[in-house]
Amino acid sequence: MENIFSIPEECTCGRKHSVITGVCVLKENVHTDMLRWLQENNYKKVAVFCDENTEKYTKNFESAADICVLKGNVHATETYAAEAIEYTKNHNAEILIACGSGSIHDITRYAAHELKLPFVSYPTAASVDGFMSGIAAMTWYGQKHSFPSTPPTAVFADHAVCADAPERLTASGVGDVLGKYVSLFDWETAHILTGEYICDTIKQLTNDAVTEVRKAIANRANLSKLDYTRNVLYALLISGLAIQLTGNSRPCSASEHHMSHLWEMELINEEADGLHGEQVAIGTLLVMDKYDKAMKKGLDYEKIKNINLEKVFSHEYLEPVYGKITDGILKENMPKGTYESSSLHGIRIDDVAKIDEAIHAAWAKIPSMDELRGLMQKADCVSRLSEIGLPDEEEFIEKTLQYAPYVRDRLTLLKVINACERN
Repeated sequence: MENIFSIPEECTCGRKHSVITGVCVLKENVHTDMLRWLQENNYKKVAVFCDENTEKYTKNFESAADICVLKGNVHATETYAAEAIEYTKNHNAEILIACGSGSIHDITRYAAHELKLPFVSYPTAASVDGFMSGIAAMTWYGQKHSFPSTPPTAVFADHAVCADAPERLTASGVGDVLGKYVSLFDWETAHILTGEYICDTIKQLTNDAVTEVRKAIANRANLSKLDYTRNVLYALLISGLAIQLTGNSRPCSASEHHMSHLWEMELINEEADGLHGEQVAIGTLLVMDKYDKAMKKGLDYEKIKNINLEKVFSHEYLEPVYGKITDGILKENMPKGTYESSSLHGIRIDDVAKIDEAIHAAWAKIPSMDELRGLMQKADCVSRLSEIGLPDEEEFIEKTLQYAPYVRDRLTLLKVINACERN
């Protein structure tokens, strides 16, 4: 079967990128290709994971697999992961299929990784970028974690199935992709400040995903719902490929995602009804506003040079928000238990003028907030917290901006700014 992606054998970054996903097919009625692929590869014991919304799509392949319908409001948690692992063991499955969107894929890929089994991606909505990735974003005992997991051996994506999903899900996918502007800026900023690894080929892949979505938005009035969904789905698959090639979510997830993760952890808010991509879209706009003000004011490199890590990673500072998981957050940010193991410790300011010029050049690549908001509106993306059941108040926004950077150890400009404010 023909793979829709062509992966370069060599990369200018000097690293060899491994790709697990040998087959990626995007077409209508793709389930027939999937059934043939399973047969050709002699997979007889197949377990499919879905939820009550996506169960209807399993009828296309229920004759060749055992179907596990995860009940309730399914999220990627330790509880659902344990259920998937137990089901797989009880049915002696040789391969798993994720029939659903983000949560179903994270649960399935985590179970596959734990049991050392391959899995297949069968997306049912163009709503998230994780279909091809090897990262399982899980809420584990209340704390958001990204677990290295199994990328899909194959992806069979039917844009007709995804077009059948509520349009809100496709808009969520658009929001997830447009958030890559901030992801890429944060990656470049971390590279400039610390020398963190960066790859131009993977950056270009992520930019290609954004370009595909922008073209889809621009041509939306002339596209059928089927074609529009296909274009968004293709962009999401590109993003997932960038994650897989990197080996982590760096090119596609930074401060805008950390905002979403904090809200999902429900530490400063009650349970909201925002989809992942919706939260990312709003987080993107809020972070861009913060960055725009910081860039216009000018970054304080003396403060950046003298960040007080003892203050930044003070249990007393973090505990009012993170509560019982504060120790876990500190471990995330200081993986070796020392301040020196934090991403902030790697900052080196040798030539202020050169560094400032490079950061401003990276910022100049990003469209203005008004332009980005306009794109989101044309795609029916949400853009305000109140649209997903969260408060629009300035106090809530500031609290999010203040504490979200600590969800991950990943260096972002938001974490740098916050750390400087702690000096």
